[in-house]
Amino acid sequence: MSVTPSAFTCANVGANTVTLTVQDAAGNISTCTATVTVRDVTPPTAVCQNITVNLNGAGTVSITGAQINNGSSDACGIASVSVSPSTFTCANVGLNTVTLTVTDVNGNSSTCTATVT
Repeated sequence: MSVTPSAFTCANVGANTVTLTVQDAAGNISTCTATVTVRDVTPPTAVCQNITVNLNGAGTVSITGAQINNGSSDACGIASVSVSPSTFTCANVGLNTVTLTVTDVNGNSSTCTATVT
């Protein structure tokens, strides 16, 4: 018995048709097809870094997820990184905890926290 294809990657997430081929001792061959559904259920690995920012002349500053991201990864690829909160004012002078959310191309997400000074 053999099945083709027999190996799958991130490129195969979703429904895939496979063919099963069976040969008996007399050399008779028969085939059938089946659907193998490949799922990515593994969340990305979120990796954060602390940063220090300076308020502008208006007393505000905004940050992005890219500034907090410190090498987050995922086997199938990262679709987005976002940070919350992302805007600070004079009222936030000092240490502030933010949450980075990393979402992969298949909708799985994970978070980590960092300090924004």
